[in-house]
Amino acid sequence: MATNETGIGASVPRKEDFRFLTGNGLFSDDILAPGTLAASVLRAPLPHADITSIDVEAARAAPGVRLVLTSADLEDEIAGPIPSFSKVPPFDIGRLDGGDAAEASQYPLARERVRYLGEPVAFVVADTLSQAQDAAELIAVDYAPLQSVMEIEDALEPSAAQIWPDAPGNVSFDWATGDEAATDAAFAAAAHVSRLRLVNNRVVINFMEPRAAVARCDAADGRLILQVGCQSAHGMRAGLAMVLGVDEEQLHVIVPDTGGGFGARGGVYAEFVLALVAARRLQMPVKWTANRSEAFLSDNQARDHIFDGELALDEEGRFIGLRVRGDWRHGAYLANRSIWVMTHYVSQILGGPYRIPTGHLALRGVVSNTTPQGAYRGIGRLESNYILERLIDQAAVDTGVDPASLRRRNLLDAGDLPWGMVGGAVVTSGDFTANLDRAVELSGWQEAAARRAAAEAEGRLHGIGMAMYTENDGATPTEFAEIAVAGDGRVTAMLGTQDFGMGHATMYSQILSEKLGVRFEDIDVVYGDSDRVRRGAGSYGSRSARMGGTAAFMGAEKVIERGREAAADLLESAIGDIEFADGRFTIVGTDRSVTLYDVAADIEKAGEKLAEEADFNVQAEVISNGVHVCELTVDPADGSVRIENYSIVADVGRIVNPIIVLGQMHGGLAQGIGQALLERIVYDQDNGQTLTGSLMDYCLPRADDLPRPMVAFNEVIEKDNPIGAKGAGESATTGAPSAVMNALADALSRVGAEPVDMPATPEKVWRSLRAVGAN
Repeated sequence: MATNETGIGASVPRKEDFRFLTGNGLFSDDILAPGTLAASVLRAPLPHADITSIDVEAARAAPGVRLVLTSADLEDEIAGPIPSFSKVPPFDIGRLDGGDAAEASQYPLARERVRYLGEPVAFVVADTLSQAQDAAELIAVDYAPLQSVMEIEDALEPSAAQIWPDAPGNVSFDWATGDEAATDAAFAAAAHVSRLRLVNNRVVINFMEPRAAVARCDAADGRLILQVGCQSAHGMRAGLAMVLGVDEEQLHVIVPDTGGGFGARGGVYAEFVLALVAARRLQMPVKWTANRSEAFLSDNQARDHIFDGELALDEEGRFIGLRVRGDWRHGAYLANRSIWVMTHYVSQILGGPYRIPTGHLALRGVVSNTTPQGAYRGIGRLESNYILERLIDQAAVDTGVDPASLRRRNLLDAGDLPWGMVGGAVVTSGDFTANLDRAVELSGWQEAAARRAAAEAEGRLHGIGMAMYTENDGATPTEFAEIAVAGDGRVTAMLGTQDFGMGHATMYSQILSEKLGVRFEDIDVVYGDSDRVRRGAGSYGSRSARMGGTAAFMGAEKVIERGREAAADLLESAIGDIEFADGRFTIVGTDRSVTLYDVAADIEKAGEKLAEEADFNVQAEVISNGVHVCELTVDPADGSVRIENYSIVADVGRIVNPIIVLGQMHGGLAQGIGQALLERIVYDQDNGQTLTGSLMDYCLPRADDLPRPMVAFNEVIEKDNPIGAKGAGESATTGAPSAVMNALADALSRVGAEPVDMPATPEKVWRSLRAVGAN
């Protein structure tokens, strides 16, 4: 419930949208300083090969060319590769035998060997983009092809080429968590065990705005400036400084408008380093922008696991143990902290919202000659929920119990909280039974039989499936804000989080409008500038409303307290007699008052500012949760799937802006459905070439592929922050694939057909039906 028309809980239209809708956004590729040069990247045409020679003389002599860089040219320009941090505490999870994980760090340009298709080999800078591209084609590289290792099964073969010497058998790490002995005992005592092998398909992120960067070098002091779409200006600065071997103060990172992040914009990419090196050498601005084909090859990709899962039940259908073994094909290199990110997020919420007393997870990293992996919306949480929710539906089939009833029987209730999940996270709030009951009502679960009969009368198969989900949100447990009030009637909020399409200017303005009692329109929100904002962790892991929002709230509280002292002086009153409400300081019991802006103006007379900093620090992540119900039909003639109805019940804690959170649900759902039904990167097994390297071959969901979901919220307040927020950005993606695939499995089971793996393309579905003569 909103406390005022523009405060927390109000459905305020986004203040950013007018600028975007009228074409006044400023994205990286829109930036064009005078004299800006253009850059092009020469990329490896093979997934695995030794570079025996490289000749760039013709390229350097080509019209308009200013610079050509190869790995040899970087020897004195950088301090080392883009670090994987796989051996650096606290990200060094190691191996079960006590050894280290593979290093697998990537240099900005390939040194002696390329390990995936599209790996950068040379960087060309010219007066125009066409000149840079033409010159790149003149570079002569001799490659000695090596055996390419593409699939997980191939990589683990004893005869497979070894991609890294410190990854024997192409296993970069092996890791486990949970109580293996207790889990084994639970399975030994189980009345029933359900088992599944599931494929979690590799996907491309496909930002709306391709990656781009504009680099400059300040001629006066040699300071490097990078304008780049990313998820943390300060995180990007720290990463670049490490690679370049300079102090962070020598770098200024500015984040312009950015068209999507999803986790994959979180780290340092090779092209960003190369643009800075080129700008420093040439003392001129250098711009690089990826085209969509490059994005398919060079953007960090995601998912890509094979999971074997087992769920143990007792005689009464209670879950008593969970066991999961997974292999993760993370590509040729280990991107920034990627091992830690994957193991952390796939493990923490293992067990979901259920009273599962024990579990065990084992995960291996598998090296392959494929594009490196990074974070993507719902990383780890989607995988963990997918294996568990598919197992629960399988158990419902095996035991003849309604899937909703089986879940309800095992749900946590208020008396169980706080609950330590088998993966390590702690559930401190949630009303899981209410979520389930609301989802059953919203979806018409009990009336599905009538709709099934109607679909079958039309010759279509009908399926309905549900999935509950939990999601650990918050990531880095600290965030920064600085709140400044000016006597001219403006409030400026400087935040360490980063907007890349989520409506942060609106959200923070709502929080501060309510807390400070000022007009929503009078608040300016600043982020994405490592000079203007002192510090910050950025935005990922569904953290901004809880972490950044609370930092802003705390900063506003400190402003009020400092303002109270100044107001007491102005009003010639004791501080204890001053109260603050609706933007005014008032002497209690009187009509004597001054505004917040009056106080700021008075402070400015002394040459000071009414500005305060705050850091919000927490000990743990929080658990958002909810339920998805998918109802679909299948045409047996061609295997096509049509989603008929979709329902979501979500507990994201207290909602700052319902319009924005509803948009997050819609967008996240689209990405989850895309993975379930349409998206998959495919490689040619003979030569390692990408077969789905463009939007002609890689199928993203379109409007007519998607339902109009029915969404309900259950705002269970999280008490670790004054806003009461949890996380919202990833939850719809986390819950969608398992609901869709459970519904499809239900539809196929009606004619005795076997379930299929994601993506459930029409061909896969048709073949499953053909195998039982159902089409």
